[in-house]
Amino acid sequence: MRERKTHDTDEPSDRHGGHKGKGHQGDAEAANAEAGTQGRGRRRRDHHGEKRNRARRGDARYILLDALRDGPKHGYEIIKALEERSSGQYIPSPGTVYPTLQYLEDQGFVRATQEAERRIYQLTAAGQAELDAQAELVTAFWARFASQPGTDATQHEVSFLQDELEHLNRIVWSGLRSAIDQGQQEPIRRVRSAVEECQKQIRAIIVP
Repeated sequence: MRERKTHDTDEPSDRHGGHKGKGHQGDAEAANAEAGTQGRGRRRRDHHGEKRNRARRGDARYILLDALRDGPKHGYEIIKALEERSSGQYIPSPGTVYPTLQYLEDQGFVRATQEAERRIYQLTAAGQAELDAQAELVTAFWARFASQPGTDATQHEVSFLQDELEHLNRIVWSGLRSAIDQGQQEPIRRVRSAVEECQKQIRAIIVP
């Protein structure tokens, strides 16, 4: 997989590298794998030579806290939330996100819990207080994207949609492989019904 170019060097990865356990390694590997499943759409955007925004040095920690404002997330969910909110203009790399999350955890600003192979992060009371104290900085960061042309934002949404459709296709066929091999009709039928229901909902949205 071609590594996606990013511009984030906000938190030094070596500084907290010694703290990384299997959970963080698993998160990073999962994020890279997840990004790989959607790499086709990412490369499609990157090849247009769009200007990437970056957080000022040291500010990424507050942007990550802000990404957790509406609830707990694992690392890749944080990256995706920031990408979508910025219409693809701010995409922090796993090499920035995970060391920064470790720093925030060390400072008591986030709490991490292990779920399967992922670590789920959520704001602590101290983290919320720190986020509130940096509200002006965070607001100024997001103001950069407020004037983005609607057509650009629409193109990013189209790319996100294409990524999700491709991802769904992979989920269906990889998930049903065992059922198909074993001749199990019931899970195949249930997935087909779910897809048909999804089609109905989509038609209700796009058909006048």
